[in-house]
Amino acid sequence: MISRSKKPEIYFLVLLVAIESVAALYGGISMITDPSGSSLQFEMKLLQGSVFNSYIIPGLILFLLLGLMPFILVYPLLFKPKWPLMDVLNVYSGYYWAWTYTLYTAIMLIIWTDIQFLIIGSASNMQSIIGLYGVLILIVTLIPRVRRYYKVQRQTRHHTIVQK
Repeated sequence: MISRSKKPEIYFLVLLVAIESVAALYGGISMITDPSGSSLQFEMKLLQGSVFNSYIIPGLILFLLLGLMPFILVYPLLFKPKWPLMDVLNVYSGYYWAWTYTLYTAIMLIIWTDIQFLIIGSASNMQSIIGLYGVLILIVTLIPRVRRYYKVQRQTRHHTIVQK
């Protein structure tokens, strides 16, 4: 039987997701409320060569996908409530949906950084840190003890079956 007690890795993962969420919510709100980017010390010329003429759309993407979604994940990662609707986009049915969505978050953060690099053409220290942060979330999510913790158990009439 798999131990369901929380390991330090679980708390570390939740902390990483929470920090990422707060940073993205702040960045997203800043871009939405100041489409020029000046409040974040972004120059408009950084958007040259992109489809964006202001920071509103990137701010909305940042706010919703990398801010709000991870913010919503903090509670389920800690307490694993049953929210069956969330399983709709879970491509790893053998794992709790919030674990899978944490993988999505890490991948989106890495892609977000890669797209910035492609648009801007050079990496800043901040871009590198954000990209590495996404890799760190990905690595912690894939630690075997973390994966075991979020493995889904199916109930039958008489037995609990751990999916492999």
